[in-house]
Amino acid sequence: MRFPGRLLFLIVVVVAMIIAAFFLLRRDTRAQFGPAVALCPGPDAYGYTCAPGGAFAYIDAAEDTFLYQDDGLLTVALPFPFTFYGTTYTEVHLNSNGTLHFGAPGFADYANVCLQPEPAAMGDMIAPYWDDLDLTYAGYLETAVVGAAPNRIFVVEWDDVPRFGSDLADTVTFAVQLFEATQDIVFLYQDVTTVEGSRGGSATIGLQSAEQGVSLQYSCNQPTVSEAIGIHFPHPDAANVDLGLAAPVARADAPALGVKGPTADLLTRLNQRQPNALNDLQATWRAQRPARLATWHELDLTGNGRDELLVLWRGASGEPTLTQLAVLGTTPENGFTPLFDQRLTTRERPIMAVTLAAAVDLTGDGITDALLHDARQGQVFVLTAVSGDLLLYPLADQCDGRLRVVEAAAGGVPQIVRDGCTMPGRLTMAWNGSGFVQIRP
Repeated sequence: MRFPGRLLFLIVVVVAMIIAAFFLLRRDTRAQFGPAVALCPGPDAYGYTCAPGGAFAYIDAAEDTFLYQDDGLLTVALPFPFTFYGTTYTEVHLNSNGTLHFGAPGFADYANVCLQPEPAAMGDMIAPYWDDLDLTYAGYLETAVVGAAPNRIFVVEWDDVPRFGSDLADTVTFAVQLFEATQDIVFLYQDVTTVEGSRGGSATIGLQSAEQGVSLQYSCNQPTVSEAIGIHFPHPDAANVDLGLAAPVARADAPALGVKGPTADLLTRLNQRQPNALNDLQATWRAQRPARLATWHELDLTGNGRDELLVLWRGASGEPTLTQLAVLGTTPENGFTPLFDQRLTTRERPIMAVTLAAAVDLTGDGITDALLHDARQGQVFVLTAVSGDLLLYPLADQCDGRLRVVEAAAGGVPQIVRDGCTMPGRLTMAWNGSGFVQIRP
């Protein structure tokens, strides 16, 4: 039996329409990938769990700790005894990088890691937002105590703090609340949206006791927090009594923090034995926004008979936050190593463009010192070796006149003479064995 051509055509059209309708109208079962979501884990070995904390009110702390540092630590007394992982403490160490520490002071490590296994150098730690934060030029680490005993709340707030190397206006704001009555811990987030590492994408969030090998991680390098949410860590009603220390365990000193930023870039290139490292990086820094300029000198600043590399950076457009000084030494075994690394601008004192004004022994120890001068701001620094370490001494007053070094008289040390200072007359300073002080001409 043969089908008429027209009927066959209609059957083909109907089948095609059914197939098209199937693909157009069927439910889409493909996964819709959105932000990572952390589920409150626990209990840990002590009994801590976590739950949503959005019902807790954000408290704006206003007591400035004046910790205007990158990778800085500060110890403060607690307003009431607080129990953490079975040990009761009366003081806490605040870390500029978004953590609190109990017991030993801990380590202001900027390179966050996940809490499993526990990073031992960070000790007993509360981490609402462990990230590479920088309080040098912007933001505040603040505290507050609200309420009356026995229902007080101790608040630690990181207020408008930028990440290291980020725009100073691109900041995070978050807080920790410690409760006297319940010994509970609450994390609250007011603004954690940033250009990079947004919403916890480069942060570790959770609790740990490295001393006792236990931790409770909420998230690690995942965008799991957002504005106006909180995380509640209630102190367990039936805590594990096998955990808890009669006294904090003493730990060896943590290793020194590694350099970062342009100093780290330079150190890497030099140790890769790239012959044009300085010139190549100079071109890279010039192309950045904001642009950065560099000058360098080879001087024996430690008296070991080998020249160190002294590098000075400044902003091409007069940006004071880019003014920085680094000194790299060399050893046959380890290549280049950092001896000194410091940004020169502070919140109170902008430094625009430092140059090497003189390389001369200013302390009378037979070792060359570096006399550094910011002519635009009238500031002078001396970089000198003291007991084997390089120390930087800012000299008092601002002077817009001449700067010169007067050779030492018999048995004395050279004098640094400046004109046009804020105080009347000529300013003469010299080393007195512990610092540079004013002397009368």
